[in-house]
Amino acid sequence: MKTECKKTSDDFLDLLIPNQVRIYAYILSMVRNYHDADDVLQDTVKTMFEKYEDSKPIDNFVAWGIQIAYFKILDFRKKKANTRVQYDQQLFDKFSDMVEQNQTKDEGMERLENCIRKLNSRSRKMVELRYYQDFKPRQISSLLGLSVTNVYKIMSRIHGKLLACLKAAPAD
Repeated sequence: MKTECKKTSDDFLDLLIPNQVRIYAYILSMVRNYHDADDVLQDTVKTMFEKYEDSKPIDNFVAWGIQIAYFKILDFRKKKANTRVQYDQQLFDKFSDMVEQNQTKDEGMERLENCIRKLNSRSRKMVELRYYQDFKPRQISSLLGLSVTNVYKIMSRIHGKLLACLKAAPAD
């Protein structure tokens, strides 16, 4: 008699919690605005949760999450098409191709990590606080003695530098 292992919300959370930062980093690299990225992440996680129980076994949770995020970003971009913020379609497509090829950690993440290493020490510290230690902008502002607005501005400049670096980096 074959027993079926039912997926639970705890199983989903066990996979999501250690990988959410990587999914968020992908979204933020495409959206470049914390508030919008937070909204896209929320939509992405909601859809992931809704699809998780009925999905086939997931070999690469991050790649699966980024694939869902890709479509949520497309929806976001359609909604924001009339705003003054413009996105680099070529860079967006390049990242999307990496997801389709299931190379989220291998080449893409290594290139991102190399670009982070090229940042000055203050910028690396802010990236570390935000993405590796999961500090919120308000916490970073308190820790570094900056206004929350300055934290957002600095992080926006850092994202611009990282995007430029990724765009310039050769795709192996």
